Amino acid sequence: MRIARDECVDTERPPASTAVQVAALVRPDLLLEVEAFAVVD
Repeated sequence: MRIARDECVDTERPPASTAVQVAALVRPDLLLEVEAFAVVD
């Protein structure tokens, strides 16, 4: 993932980013919704 990311961002001044892996939620009937925005100039 880092190699692909470095091709698209300024590695000298990269934007803030977070990657989180979730194997399971506390209850199997729960759902998680993620909303994200990407801006390309």
